[in-house]
Amino acid sequence: MDEKLTTTASTIPRRASIKSQPDFHYSIRKQKLRESCFRRVREERTRLLWKLRHSDCESSDQKEIINSAFQDIVSDELKKIEDSHDILWEYGGPEDAYEGDSEEILLEMQHLFYNDLISETTINGSYAQAETWDDEEDEYLATLVSQNMLLNTEQEPNQIWCPICKQGEVMENQRHIYCSICEMQLIKGEEVNLNILQERLAEVHAEHFERGCRLKPKFSVQSLYNLKALYITCEACSAFEVVV
Repeated sequence: MDEKLTTTASTIPRRASIKSQPDFHYSIRKQKLRESCFRRVREERTRLLWKLRHSDCESSDQKEIINSAFQDIVSDELKKIEDSHDILWEYGGPEDAYEGDSEEILLEMQHLFYNDLISETTINGSYAQAETWDDEEDEYLATLVSQNMLLNTEQEPNQIWCPICKQGEVMENQRHIYCSICEMQLIKGEEVNLNILQERLAEVHAEHFERGCRLKPKFSVQSLYNLKALYITCEACSAFEVVV
């Protein structure tokens, strides 16, 4: 009887061990890590944008900030998977995957970040924004970047694009601050100059975004209470504020 059972058991097909399929599970865990990292890149893009915006550092330093942030994401996601005791990691372990895959995933993350974030070319000295955004939030982020970050190293520090028409350059003379294309014009004074305007535009954009509204605000010059000023307004969140 025992002999018969032994013979029968030996003829039953055995299920392949999960550890006997290293190539298959290596591919799965690598894809899982990649997807987790890509999700984090999209989730943390806004925070990274503002970190770059307020860093006042050179282009090479900005790249270092981005690379460091991405490396932290990869390390963090690897640790999460390791701590979850996912059976897919029983073979090889995350420490092996890190050395083999992290560099490739980091490069893919950079590619994803830059492609999603910005796609601009310089045409006749001005920026033409490519229409490659997934939704209104991405379009708003593109506006923030193009208006408030020095994306071209040859761009003058005080060069500001008009917040109203978004095509002309904001300039100044002895009496006025004005747009080179549209009719935007403000009276220049001690509290209103190009530097102050640039700082205030960055501030109101940031404040509007931090309130949770993802729609693009509008800017206009209005004369209210005998005061001619530049205003930011948004129908979605009822924002109404003096810029300068």
